[in-house]
Amino acid sequence: MRTLLDLRLTMESGQPPQFFWNKTDGKYWRDFSHGRCYLWQSGDELFFSGCDERQVREFLRLEDSLEEIYEVLSGDAVLAEAVQRFRGLRITKNDPWETLVAFICSINNNIPRIRRNVQCLLRNGQMPRPEELAGAKLAHAKLGFRERYLRETASRVSSMDFGRIGRMGYDEAKQELMKLPGVGEKVADCVLLFGFGYLEAFPVDVWIHRAMRAYYGISGVRKIRQFAREQWHPYEGYAQQYLYVLVREHRPRV
Repeated sequence: MRTLLDLRLTMESGQPPQFFWNKTDGKYWRDFSHGRCYLWQSGDELFFSGCDERQVREFLRLEDSLEEIYEVLSGDAVLAEAVQRFRGLRITKNDPWETLVAFICSINNNIPRIRRNVQCLLRNGQMPRPEELAGAKLAHAKLGFRERYLRETASRVSSMDFGRIGRMGYDEAKQELMKLPGVGEKVADCVLLFGFGYLEAFPVDVWIHRAMRAYYGISGVRKIRQFAREQWHPYEGYAQQYLYVLVREHRPRV
């Protein structure tokens, strides 16, 4: 399958695949209930096995027109550079419940430890459902204070129609998510972007704070979100991801 995609960047850019998928001999793989799925790339050719094309297209959001998105993002020099450097980086579409678990684990955490936490929670490659996780023994995962948030959130989600959040408007969906224990604005936006597919979500973590101060002279979550909406709507989520990988590479002092 030929497509505009940088698989390595997409799978290793702090999105949920970095926590759930493994890599062996240049191939990304993960066990699912139907078997093991493999993804790999050679040039602009994407290969897969153990999963069907529809699943791959949905997961990697291959229907997103990156050229159209780049036209919106490239209106300023910073993102024009990011688009050029990281061409083919895509937002991924993941299971919303798994995404919620991963980003509760991300609170005041770093990528290697988030991955370890998530991997400890998996059973045969799969994340336990909310009702299972709510009553599970989690000490081995070494979640610290996040364990209480995860248990309480799992209990809440087990008794609600979690999927209905994806049928709400962005603002309503965000407010609904933030009713869950441990879910603040950043976690909510991550779940909306990477789980439910709201491309207008713009998660603001320490790296995005640093990027916005260094590149645009803007600080404060409200001002950052307003700027993002004015500049990059409806692709704020893509702007965030390109800024994230750019600032982690440059590591500017602010």
